[in-house]
Formats: sequence, structure tokens, C-alpha cells
Amino acid sequence: MKLTSKDFGAMKMPAIALAIAVAASFAMVAFTSNQRTQSEKQYRDQLTALQDAQNRFQRSGDERQTVMHYIKAYQELEKIGFVGAEQRLNWVESLRVANAQAGLFGVDYQMTAQAPFPFVAKDNPVSGRVKHSQMKLSFGVLHEADLMRLFNALHAQQPGLFALTGCSLDRAGRQGLPLPRQANLTAQCDLSWVTIDPGKSPQ
Repeated sequence: MKLTSKDFGAMKMPAIALAIAVAASFAMVAFTSNQRTQSEKQYRDQLTALQDAQNRFQRSGDERQTVMHYIKAYQELEKIGFVGAEQRLNWVESLRVANAQAGLFGVDYQMTAQAPFPFVAKDNPVSGRVKHSQMKLSFGVLHEADLMRLFNALHAQQPGLFALTGCSLDRAGRQGLPLPRQANLTAQCDLSWVTIDPGKSPQ
């Protein structure tokens, strides 16, 4: 069978239509593939965002549980003056009350400016926030047991957190037997009043 020019002329339009259909099919396939790739990327991005949100929610729940677990202890530390600014007036008033409760003869004191507390490790994340003020005490006592009577009474006042760093006793030239109701010894003691700056207040 021979094809004539007339036959080729008749096939021209169907061939063009076929070419257009094939080109359109390739374009549709390429468009669909691109759309699928974008959809898969969007799905992965949304899945990642969902997982991040779930992780943040989980962390917030864990943080809330941690806060609720320690909040009472934190509030107690605030109450006694360890957390927050110095409360020097409370310290001095508590010292006066403790002296009266211990039945001593008065306490003289000197206090230094606040400075970094030296007994916190440098790599501790709160080391820069822990401060102390040193207080030097001088007072008379009947005997050695009056020392702990004073500091136990001071502790009972809960005026803050303090550390007794040293004490010395001096008979100060007194001779003979101890006298009743008189200061037979002079005590010199050093205290460190310790506070911590909480930074941002917990919510």
C-alpha cells in the first residue's frame, strides 16, 4: 500500500493533535510530580513542626512539674530571707532577740559590705548570684555553753541563712573562780549571712 500526498495531508491534523496530546500528558505528569514533591515537603515540614510543638508541650509540662515540686521549698527560702535582697534590719533585730532569750549581756557587731560567697564552686551556675555579708560579734558569756545558746536562739528566729565561721574565747585578765551572773569570758565570733539573687522570678 502506497501513501500519497493526499494521505499525508489527511494525517497531518491527527498527528498534530497526537503531538499536542503527548506534550500535554508530559506536562501534566511533570506538574503532578512537582506538586507531589511540594506536598511531601509540606507534609514533612508540618510533621516536624508538630513534633517540635509536642516536644515543647512535653518540656513545658516537665518544667511545670519541677516548679510545682520545688515551689514550696523556694517560698520557704524566700520567707526566711535566703532568696532575695539582704535583710540587715531583720538580722540585727533577730540578734537582739536571741541575746535576750539566751540571757546574755548584750552583743556588739560590725558588718562588712556584701561580697561573693567564696565557698561555692566556680563552675556552679549560681555561683555569681550567691553573696554573703560578714558580721563580727563581740559579747560576754558566763561560760562556753552560752555560745551555742545564743546561736540556737538566733537560728530559731529564722532571720536568714547564716554560717558560723569561727569563734574565740578570752578570759580578758579575769582571775579566780567564775562569778555568777557576770560575763566571765569575752567571745569573738564571725558569721556569714548568705543570700542568693533569684534573677527572674519564677512564674
